[in-house]
Amino acid sequence: MVANGGVRRAVCSALLVCLACSTTSWKPTPDSPRVPLPRTPVPQLEPGDFDFEDVKVQPQGQTVEQNWVLDLYTFFHSRNYSSYRVLLPGSQEDEVTAHLLIPAGPGPHPVVVLFPILEGSHVVSEGMAKALVNRGYAAARLERHELELAKAKSPEVPALTFRSAILDARRLLDWLVTHPRLDPERIAAAGVSMGGILALTLMGVEPRIRAGFFVSVGGDLPQIFYDSSERPVKIFRKRLQDKHSLSTREEFASYMQPYVESVDPLTYAKHIDPRDVLLVSGRCDRVVRPRHTRNLWEALGRPTWTRYPAGHYQLAPFFWWAVGRGAKHLDRVFAEPAG
Repeated sequence: MVANGGVRRAVCSALLVCLACSTTSWKPTPDSPRVPLPRTPVPQLEPGDFDFEDVKVQPQGQTVEQNWVLDLYTFFHSRNYSSYRVLLPGSQEDEVTAHLLIPAGPGPHPVVVLFPILEGSHVVSEGMAKALVNRGYAAARLERHELELAKAKSPEVPALTFRSAILDARRLLDWLVTHPRLDPERIAAAGVSMGGILALTLMGVEPRIRAGFFVSVGGDLPQIFYDSSERPVKIFRKRLQDKHSLSTREEFASYMQPYVESVDPLTYAKHIDPRDVLLVSGRCDRVVRPRHTRNLWEALGRPTWTRYPAGHYQLAPFFWWAVGRGAKHLDRVFAEPAG
């Protein structure tokens, strides 16, 4: 009886979780044909030229981060893909590290550019890369530009770091489109949290990005910085408030706006076709609040938006599900004629 009751409770819980996940889909109308939307050049986000001969490509193991979740996923899924470390000249006269996974076969394969989360390891972006290559997508993930918000004393720090990440992603794209096994007509961007915000900004300024899925993201960076419960963000916010006497939300947002506007996905939302976007977020997110996701959703033209019944740090049980939804979204977009 106890065992059967436990099974029943588990089944009921699973059903409740499934029912709690909801999706709001964008529905095209007869007067909304698919036409290329202009991607306005942004001087601060133009990558500049570099010599392709300076790019170094090195074979590497199929798992980079030391993490049992990645090891377990690799054990239970196909390992029929190639893995490379890519070192290229960065926009700040540094060297940028990326990792490229390519499915078996000559291709050309669609490719997804991935960004990492705010801090910690790169397990999330590597897990996303593994799940995508398992579904036939090449995945090019960038290593983090360290933000170190807890130590930052200037409002320029987030903007400069985000800007460097976008510039280097565009440089990586310049190289990726020349790869014989990758399809330059089927390129997407994706990420979680800060990685998703960067990926969406990249899509807004980069015409070669045709589609994307973005998890736990929002728009209006000054408001996100003001509301976020993320510890480094709270420290950064408090330091600026004390230094510049920013006692209200309006004062803080007005102060931050000029610094982050050029890297805010909200700035470029109007340049993105809603049919090409999938948003995934938690109903109880306290790092990127639901209202900031909703603001972004509205600015993007109300694309498909799927919500799961948990918070920012509780994404783990829904992670593979979210990536699976993202891959299906990319399948649909890439099945349609470009432009």
